[in-house]
Amino acid sequence: MKKICILGSINMDSSLLLESLPVEGETIFATDKMVGPGGKGFNQAVSAARLGATVQFIGKIGQDENGKQLMATMQQEGILTDHVYTDPHLPTGEALILFANNGSNMIVVSAGSNMGLTTQEVDLSRENIGSSDVIVAQFEVPIPVIEHAFALAKDAGKITVLNPAPAKEIPAGLLSVTDILIPNESEMHILTGCNTTSEDEIVQGAHKLMEQGVGCVIVTLGERGSLICHPEGSIAVPAEKVQAIDTTAAGDSFIGALCTRLQGNHLKSLDNIIEAVKFASKFSSIVVQRKGAFQSIPYAHELTNG
Repeated sequence: MKKICILGSINMDSSLLLESLPVEGETIFATDKMVGPGGKGFNQAVSAARLGATVQFIGKIGQDENGKQLMATMQQEGILTDHVYTDPHLPTGEALILFANNGSNMIVVSAGSNMGLTTQEVDLSRENIGSSDVIVAQFEVPIPVIEHAFALAKDAGKITVLNPAPAKEIPAGLLSVTDILIPNESEMHILTGCNTTSEDEIVQGAHKLMEQGVGCVIVTLGERGSLICHPEGSIAVPAEKVQAIDTTAAGDSFIGALCTRLQGNHLKSLDNIIEAVKFASKFSSIVVQRKGAFQSIPYAHELTNG
């Protein structure tokens, strides 16, 4: 069974369903509301756990009711929470998600305790990292903490996967310890300045990142699928043809699913990466056909039955 360590964010999400997204200065009424657990780290962890992986989480909550509810939900999902720490000063992270009937969304995050995570707490979690096959992180926790954790993971011979979201400049030290970088279209543009409507430009941008130490870049392009940029070559993987209802958690579910299919001994193999991306695309295609964030994430049997 694959062992995955998620270093990431845990939020309480408030999701509002709208006829269409508002423009500046506009007041509109929601047609529905959902409140529940979220955060990129949480969604990625749930995705991997529902596919049967053993998932260990490194993160931070506040001393509040939201934190208690999130811990309880993670434990119900079978996620190991021994290294989810509590911040006595910062509240648990929160997010407001607006999503329209056409599947588009807007997200505002109040990071709270997620940004209180420290390198010292990562050191306390060293055994979790060393016992995992893959460690995954996103930019909803402090970048120095991620770099420290990835350095420990690389020393232990583990696969490191970075989701640079929300996008910001990636330090050279972090790039050098990242095996797989998974940005979406807008994040890739911010990171490299490339025109993401041009496959050639994406490949050029990815090669610049690989020259700085990244092993492989996988750019997710929504309904256009994914573009894998690997030392053995580049290949486009088309998306599954479905009618999207809500794209919340689509990218997170893609990453969580992909990590369950990575083979450490074959990480340098483009074939392994392609197989993992195809599986992740199928998994996330189920997510976008449902409303909500973690509520929309399927279980393994739903893929075999579908």
